[in-house]
Order: sequence, then C-alpha cells, then structure tokens
Amino acid sequence: MTNELSLKLNQEKDIELSSQANNIITNISEAFSNAVKKGAEKLELPDGFGEKVKEGLEKIDLKEIGGSVAETALKAGMKSLGMKTSTFNSLKSIFEAIKEGDLKKGLNSGFNVAISLLKLPTTVKTAIKSGKDVVLEQVFDDELKAIMKKEQNTISRIDKKCLQMEEAFKTDDVKTLDKVAKTLKKDLDKVMPIQNVIEKGQGILNQYELYKNKENKQLTADEKELCLQLA
Repeated sequence: MTNELSLKLNQEKDIELSSQANNIITNISEAFSNAVKKGAEKLELPDGFGEKVKEGLEKIDLKEIGGSVAETALKAGMKSLGMKTSTFNSLKSIFEAIKEGDLKKGLNSGFNVAISLLKLPTTVKTAIKSGKDVVLEQVFDDELKAIMKKEQNTISRIDKKCLQMEEAFKTDDVKTLDKVAKTLKKDLDKVMPIQNVIEKGQGILNQYELYKNKENKQLTADEKELCLQLA
C-alpha cells in the first residue's frame, strides 16, 4: 500500500464499515485481481516477455492493492456524500460512493507503485503500464458487472427464501423453516448492504426466532409487525 493510501485510510477511521460493506471491498479486490490477470493476457509483448510479465504479476499482491484502494475509495466516497454509516439502499448508491472516491484513480496509482518495485526489464514494465487502460477501463468494468450480477442473484434468492418461510409458517412446516433459515442467514451475510432486502430477510428471521421461542405456535399480527420493526 502506498503512503498516500495509508494516510487517506487513517483520515477515514471515523467511518465504521459493516460486514456487508467489507464484502464489497473483498469483491472489488477479487475483481481487480482478475482484471489485471485477464488484461495481461491481452498485452502485445515482445517474444519471451509474456512469461516474465506473468512471473512479475505473481509477485504482486493484487488483492491487497485492490482491497486497500477499495476501502479508501468507499470511505472517501461515503464521506463526500455525507454518509455516516455504511448502509446503502441500492446497488447504484454503492457504486456512486465508490466512483465518488476515485476508485479507478486509486487502483491506477497503486498498480503503478507495485509495478515500479518489480525486478523486471524496463521494457516489460513499460508494456504493463501502457496496458493499464485496457485493464481498468474494459476488463475491470466487466468484472464489476459480474459482481453486480452475482449480488442480484443473491438478492433474488433471498426473496424466494422469504416467501418459502412465509408459506412454511402458515402450515407449521418446522423442517422447512429450520432448513431455509440456515441458508437465508448465509445469504444475508454475503449480500451487499441493500437496506430493504436486509430488513426483509432479517424480519423473517426475527419471526422464525420468535416462532421457535413460542414452541412453534403461530404469531399474532402484532408480533409479526414487531419483528419487522426490529429488523
């Protein structure tokens, strides 16, 4: 991590990140790592330099760079937008915060520093640096879109599981409730912080916990409403 990035991170210590927000950082870190490796395959290099580039990239902790920059960008973007908590209402708002925090500029700088520290011929380093636009403007964007699609699939799965549990409550199907609740908890831990989805899923899990505490007895309308309010 560059000194500049470290300084910016220290300046944003007052912003606490939720587990879901940290999942965003992990996903961006992985997207950046994948993008660099895929982008490197598209570079036009002199004969025999391909293996040297590959060896050089293997020495760079791409996920560490991506994660550090993503955390800095997310916090800086949140602060710029006047946000005090890492709770978002849509995928769009998440990426607005990241864009506001100059994510790509940070990745570009972090990658430049890492390349400059590699023990590679200058011609190879120059070739890699000249290919950054391909990585950051084309491949990286594709990787981020893949993340969004993955998140949307998880959100859709959460909706279906909520419906499953609502139906299981009606028939006192305890076996289904126990099974679906377990997988729903895992999905809620993975999904980006989309507030309405989290509240819906957490509300259903609250109903499940109260239902179990009442020894599998049907909840009243007031109890269901309370569970939603506590989500």
